[in-house]
Amino acid sequence: MPFKKLFSDFKVGNLTLKNRIIFPPISTNFADSYGNVTPEMVYHYTRRAKGGASIITLENMCISYPDGRSGATQPRVDEDSFIPGLSRIAYSIHSYNSYVFMELAHPGIMAELNVNGGTLPLAPSNVPIRKDKHDVKELTEEDIDNIVQKFAKAALRAKIANFDGVEIEAAHGLLINQFLSVYSNKRTDRFGVTLENRARIAKMIIDEIRKLCGQNFLVSIRVPVVDFVDNGITLEEGVKIAKLLDEMGYNLLHADVGFGIPEKRLEPIEYQEGWRVYLAESLKNSNIKKPVIAVGVIRNPSFAEEILSSNKADLVALGRTLIADPDWPTKAENGKVDEIKRCIGCSECIKARHDEGTAIRCGVNPLVGKLESDELITPTVIPKKILIIGAGVGGLEAAIIAKKRGHIVEIWEKDNDLGGTLKIASAPPGKDKLNWLIEYYRYMVKKNNISIKYNVEVTLDNLGMIDEFKPDSIIVASSGKPNVPPIKGINNKNVVLAKQILDGNINIANKNVVVGGGGMVGCETAIYLSERGNHVTIIEMLPALAMEVENISRNYLLRKLEEHKIDYFINSPVNEITDRSVFIKDKEIQMDYFINSFGILPDYTLYDRLRTKYESYIIGDASKPGKIIDAIRGGFNIGKTI
Repeated sequence: MPFKKLFSDFKVGNLTLKNRIIFPPISTNFADSYGNVTPEMVYHYTRRAKGGASIITLENMCISYPDGRSGATQPRVDEDSFIPGLSRIAYSIHSYNSYVFMELAHPGIMAELNVNGGTLPLAPSNVPIRKDKHDVKELTEEDIDNIVQKFAKAALRAKIANFDGVEIEAAHGLLINQFLSVYSNKRTDRFGVTLENRARIAKMIIDEIRKLCGQNFLVSIRVPVVDFVDNGITLEEGVKIAKLLDEMGYNLLHADVGFGIPEKRLEPIEYQEGWRVYLAESLKNSNIKKPVIAVGVIRNPSFAEEILSSNKADLVALGRTLIADPDWPTKAENGKVDEIKRCIGCSECIKARHDEGTAIRCGVNPLVGKLESDELITPTVIPKKILIIGAGVGGLEAAIIAKKRGHIVEIWEKDNDLGGTLKIASAPPGKDKLNWLIEYYRYMVKKNNISIKYNVEVTLDNLGMIDEFKPDSIIVASSGKPNVPPIKGINNKNVVLAKQILDGNINIANKNVVVGGGGMVGCETAIYLSERGNHVTIIEMLPALAMEVENISRNYLLRKLEEHKIDYFINSPVNEITDRSVFIKDKEIQMDYFINSFGILPDYTLYDRLRTKYESYIIGDASKPGKIIDAIRGGFNIGKTI
C-alpha cells in the first residue's frame, strides 16, 4: 500500500474508521427550497462514500427556521418532518461502509437577510461588524438556552435518522465563533469577558447533546484556531479554546479559521497546498487528547500522507478535493494516483453557491449535482472512427469518454503538446495548479491508448487529409479566434495578443505596457508583465475589472493588481492606438506595447465546411468561448452522445 498512514484504520469514540479521510461539510444548494432532501443530494453524498471516504459530513444544516437559515436551499433539521429524508442519506452512505455526520450551524450576526424571514440577526453582542451595519438582536440568557436546545434537538433528530454523529460549527465567524471571540463578544455576564465564559455556550451544547443522545453519539466541533481580524482569536488563544473543547468532551477537533476575509476558508487558486495545516499542527503540539482534523487545500495523497506521518494531524478533510474526484481515496489506496482528477481551485463551486445562489458545480467534474444514471458510460452498439481536432481539455474529455464507450478515437493537435489554452492559462503567477489537469489528461490519453498526432493543423486548404483518414464522425474542439475590434491602430506592430505573451512567444521587459481588456485574462496578463519589470496600465470599457470572476477570487486578484501598482481605467473604450500612445476619452497614455486582451470569438469556419460532408460536432471555444467547466462539460456530453 503506497500510503500506509492515510489508509490505516483509526478509532474515534466507538467508531473504527477504515481510513483517515473525511469529507467535510460543503454547502451544495441541492436541497429543495423548503429544505427537504432531494435525489441529487442523496447521490452527491453517497457518491463520496462510494469513493472511499471514511466519514461523510452533510453541509451546515438549519437548526432554527427561519432566523438561522443560510442560503436559499439550505437543508433543515429543525423539525421531525425532515428525519425520513435525512435517513435516506444515512442508509445509503452506510451501504458503502462509511459513517455519516451532519454539521449543525447557526449564522448569528452573519444571518442572510434575504432568506431569514425578515428577523433581526441574533448576536452575542450588538457590535457593528456586519458590512451592511444592519440592526441586530443581542441574545438574552433565555435566548441562548433556546438556541442550545435547538442544537441538541437537531442532534437527536440526526441520531434518529441513523447518523453516527454531528459536527458543531464553531468557526467561520458564525454564532459559536461569535461567542468565543472578543472581536464580537462584548458581554459582561456569564457568557463574556473570560475565555471560560465565552466558551460556555459550547459546553452547554455538548452537555445537552449528551443528555439527549448518550455518550456513544459522536460530536465533532469546528474550532476557530485563528481569527484573521484585529482583536480576534490569536493562535495562542485558539489553542486554549481547543483545550477547553477537548476537556468538555467533544470527540473530534476540526482545526479551522474563524473571522476574516472569506479567502481564508474558500481559497483562490493561488493559495498553496495545505497552508491551513499549521492550525491542526498547533493543536497536536499542545497535547490535545482528542483526534485533530486538518483541512484546507489538501489535494495530493503524498501531501496527505506527510501530514499524518509527521503527526501534524490525525485525520485529513478533503472537501473540494472529493468534489472534483470522489474516487480520490480508492485511486490513492490502489496506487492509481495518476488517475486522480485533482481540484485546481477554479472556484466554480464557490461562484455557484455563494455568488449566484445556485446548486454547486465543478470545473473539472461534470457529474457534480447529477444522478447515478448520468454517470453511466454506456458502451456503443456500433463503434465509430472519430477524429477530434484539437487537444484542449474539451477535446481530451470527449476522446476519453468516447474511447471508454468503444469508439476508435484519434486526436489531431496543431501544437507540439496537448492542453490547448490551458497551457496559456497556467502561465500567470499562482496558476500552476492548472498543470495538474494537463497531467491528468496526458496520463488518461496514454492509459486509454488514444492516438494523438501533434503539429497537425487542419485548415480549409488541407481538408484532403481528413478524406484520407475517413472518419465516421468529427469533433471540432479547436480554439476560437482573437477578438480584434475595429479600433484605429489595432493592427500596428506594437500590438500583440495576450496569448503571445503568456505562451512565451513574445517577451517584454522594462517597458510601458497597456493591456486592453480588464477581464480575468487581462488582469492576470498585467500581473505577469509587471513581474517582468514593466509599468502596466489596464484599459477596460466596462464599469469594473474582472466582472466575470467569482467574488472571493476577484477580490484577491484586485488586491494583487494594487500590490503590483498596476494602474487601470474603467468605463474607458479604446479610441485609437499609435506607435507610442493609446487614446481613451480625452486622455492619452504613453506606452511601448499594447496587449490585446479583448477576448476570443467563436470560429465556425472549419465546422461549417466539415458538416456538409461528415457527421460533425463542435465544442469549446470554437463554438462558444467559455471557461474550463464549459469545455469539459461539452466534451463529456459529446463523448456520451456519439
